[in-house]
Amino acid sequence: MKVLNFMTQETDAEKKRILLLAAISGITNSFLLVLLNHAATQLENGSIEAQLLFQYIITFVLFIFAQRSSQRESVTAVETALQRVRVRIANKVRRSELRTIEELGNIGTYSSLTQGASTVAQAVMYLVKGIESLFVLIFASLYLLWLSPVSFLMASILIGLAIPLLIRHYHRTFSELSEASQKEGIFFENFTAMLKGFKHLKINQRESEAMFSNINQLATETGVLKSRSNVRLLEDVLLSNVTFYLLLLLVVFILPNFIPAHEENLFQVITTILFMIGPISAVAAALPNVSKTNVAISNLYKLEERLDKNLSEEKESKAVEPFDAFNTITLKNVCFTYTNTEGEPLFDAGPFTLSCKRGEILFITGGNGSGKSTFLKLLTGLYYPRQGHIYIDQRQIPTQDYPVYRELFSVVFSDFQLFDHLYGQTDASKIEIQQEINAWLEKLDLSHITHFEDGRFTNTDLSTGQRKRLALIIALIQHRPILVFDELAADQDPKFRKLFYEDILPELKQQGKTIISVTHDDKYFGVADQVLSMNNGQLDREAFR
Repeated sequence: MKVLNFMTQETDAEKKRILLLAAISGITNSFLLVLLNHAATQLENGSIEAQLLFQYIITFVLFIFAQRSSQRESVTAVETALQRVRVRIANKVRRSELRTIEELGNIGTYSSLTQGASTVAQAVMYLVKGIESLFVLIFASLYLLWLSPVSFLMASILIGLAIPLLIRHYHRTFSELSEASQKEGIFFENFTAMLKGFKHLKINQRESEAMFSNINQLATETGVLKSRSNVRLLEDVLLSNVTFYLLLLLVVFILPNFIPAHEENLFQVITTILFMIGPISAVAAALPNVSKTNVAISNLYKLEERLDKNLSEEKESKAVEPFDAFNTITLKNVCFTYTNTEGEPLFDAGPFTLSCKRGEILFITGGNGSGKSTFLKLLTGLYYPRQGHIYIDQRQIPTQDYPVYRELFSVVFSDFQLFDHLYGQTDASKIEIQQEINAWLEKLDLSHITHFEDGRFTNTDLSTGQRKRLALIIALIQHRPILVFDELAADQDPKFRKLFYEDILPELKQQGKTIISVTHDDKYFGVADQVLSMNNGQLDREAFR
């Protein structure tokens, strides 16, 4: 079973120990029935032996200990396993290349870390109970064989007819739940896209209706698949009950007419069969939950496999001189190609060939989809070029030095993210950083609505433009030699734009900072040393200044 393998592979838990404890719990549970039947027989003959009472107490204590231990160890093991897998996947996400994360997608991909993990955690109790119940059935069946071989034969025939159907249901449920999981992931991706594109859809009724129709279809198909699985669960429980009540019908009403001697142990036989109804229902209920758990575990490992497939093995940098002492950054014939899932090219960016000197201000302009963001990702080392190279002065940057090369840049992309905490501070620098940030808040006219303390901004519920200013401050306090801004001034008021272009950028240039900014504010193009125009993935050389 995948869940047992999952627990034992990801933790120090021993599969044999968990199974042994579950077996002891199931066997002692069945043995309690034997002792009760034996005690009832003795009571009919007069009195119950004290030894039997002592055996019952010992068995009962052993049953409680084994059941509690198996459940506790299973729950602890699965939670530890989930924690390790989550952390391992998070680390692999952190180490992955940007393009890999972009290709993985959004909520649909990472739902395996949320819904899937919750499914695994919740299903472990069903699994342990199912294993214990299986051992109860095995031991109770042997006891039934000792009491009445004919009843055992009837039970074996009926159970033998029911088990293949339960197994067939199990495989069908696993298949349907796998398909439902995929459709549910696509549903969440589309739902997220609907929220992000709300304004666009609001003024495009036909697109809105078509997208909703697609979402509705996904939800309907997912609901149908899950409903089938849940109905099958109920049918499996009903089948188990029908099997045993049919067995009681044969044992009580039919067999005594043909085998008179069968009546001698009829009471014990009926008790044993009734005792077996609960465990068979538990086993039947566990199978669909095992299916759900197997799907969830498979999704977790599939996500990890996709990360492993594209995970860059970052070697230790061989850089002997710090990159921050550069004079010129040069791109020579740098290209990048976006491809679909089949590896077919979708969009080519480049070749880019240009140089940017230390302390220069470089503006990039161009329409949507022209390749500006791709250029920035290539320049900052977030994309590895398909061909061409980046040079610091005359020194080519090899792949293994990209992690160090990226440390040259402080970046505010158009899809920037403000984290809830300023990570990476040292205790010695916290007060100095706090003072510096609050000084910038004052300069950028934000001190009246937020300030910085205890490693975070007191208020981030601001407009897009104001949040961009906070992102700008975070970039500035990193004190890196190159600053990259993607449409930073696009959502700002005229007062801030004037401050940004006429005061902040020149001040940063005087400090020796290199500034590369995507902008359409042609009013301030005179501030830049170079202005480049991007069109269809190419730099327009006629626009160079």
